[in-house]
Amino acid sequence: MFPPHLDPQTYALSATIVGALIAPDLTINEANSIGNWLVLVGDYLLAFAGQKALIQSRQNNNQNLNNQINAIISALQKMQEELEKLKKEKSQ
Repeated sequence: MFPPHLDPQTYALSATIVGALIAPDLTINEANSIGNWLVLVGDYLLAFAGQKALIQSRQNNNQNLNNQINAIISALQKMQEELEKLKKEKSQ
């Protein structure tokens, strides 16, 4: 799976090394074009990941809320059952 499981320093250093290796062989316009393209790819990935994280966060929040509501409903049902049981015991 990408990115490789490298520590952050090695990961960042690898990008620096790749950039340093390919930059000398490019013209200014080529370096500018490729650099802008890579920035655009990065911007897209950030926007995509951010939106996906937002959606997942909302889904998780909704699931947590549903779990809380279900727990409250279950507690209320148990209370109602206990009240009915007490009513029956009192009437006997």
